[in-house]
Amino acid sequence: MEIIPQLISRYSIVLYAVCGIACAYFFLAGVASLRELRRAVFRLERRAVVSRAVSALLKAVLCVLIGVGIYGVTSLAPVTKANTLLGAATSTPAGLVIPTSMPTAALQSGQLPAGRAFTPTVTFADPAHPLTTTGAIVSDCSNANAQIISPAQGEKITGNAAFKGTAVLATGDWYKLEIQAPGASTWTQVGRGEATVISGVLLASFGASAFAPGIYPFRLQIIGSDGAVRATCRMPVTIGK
Repeated sequence: MEIIPQLISRYSIVLYAVCGIACAYFFLAGVASLRELRRAVFRLERRAVVSRAVSALLKAVLCVLIGVGIYGVTSLAPVTKANTLLGAATSTPAGLVIPTSMPTAALQSGQLPAGRAFTPTVTFADPAHPLTTTGAIVSDCSNANAQIISPAQGEKITGNAAFKGTAVLATGDWYKLEIQAPGASTWTQVGRGEATVISGVLLASFGASAFAPGIYPFRLQIIGSDGAVRATCRMPVTIGK
């Protein structure tokens, strides 16, 4: 159901214009009917004129209410602003799976069992980017239109960290920043934007404290208006305490 608020937010200007034109049309029609009322002589004729005027003015008010509703949807939509972190830092990240080699009893996000080191086994959903034989995450940021500049590859981040880089977008494109949890075959979106960023902030605040310490693959993707992936940047980042 999130696609409907996203579409309303993306085409809000067009919807505002349609509502404004319709509102002006009905309002002017109502005013014209009220002017015609002055010339009406017979009772039935006056009733018909009043009915037309009231109907037109109610339609104008309805257009105004629709415009207010569009404004409310675009203001409250969770993904209408660039660099929005999806999910609170204190909540368990979506798609986080506890590796099978670790005990499953009473583990909280950001905690490790006593005496155990965090050694995640990470797999990419894209078979074109497999793991090396040592378990290291393969980095691929060869496309100049999608670049993660900071943090650098393998750099350690803690607390609320900012991600900087480049995302070159065409009309209708958008970008998303994702993380892959240990043992998961899917990616979890942590931020997105709909404007081109050149060596700037892609995500203002990433809650690293919500994740257990370890090495995680991050992915920046440019998504076209048709839903196709235009460019991808993958790289490992270390999350620490």
